[in-house]
Amino acid sequence: MIAAFSGHREILSIDTDKLRLAIRQLYSEGYRTFMSGMAEGFDLLAAEVVLELKEELEDIRLRCVIPFEGHIAKVGAKNRARYQAVCAAANEVVTLADAYHERAYFVRNDYLVDNAEALICYYSGKRRSGTGYTVMRAIKKCLTIVNIYADGVQIEFFG
Repeated sequence: MIAAFSGHREILSIDTDKLRLAIRQLYSEGYRTFMSGMAEGFDLLAAEVVLELKEELEDIRLRCVIPFEGHIAKVGAKNRARYQAVCAAANEVVTLADAYHERAYFVRNDYLVDNAEALICYYSGKRRSGTGYTVMRAIKKCLTIVNIYADGVQIEFFG
């Protein structure tokens, strides 16, 4: 089974132990592939945590979903080395378009939801955001959703 990540680019504070717990919980339920849309912030951090967990969970897999060729140019200079390292260590890298286009990020978010049975998110409730769009789509598709947003131990399951 496959799970995806979606979260805000700006991370106010995040308990990576909650993220590890959510990944381990889905892993215990049979999830083996975890997809990251490779945006700065939560997506990139989640991908790094999956790679870190490979030492413990040997058959866990990371799929990086790149919205378009050359996406790395949109990543801030301080995160480019992290982005490249994650892509190099991933089990699979999928690039969805040859070049940027107006709907590139929506196509990436749709791919994540359409190819997963669960979503681990860092979602503040702000609907007018890429994460809001992805979470609303995941709810409509009845995915299991685990929200690890910072204020308190807020882990919710839907689906």
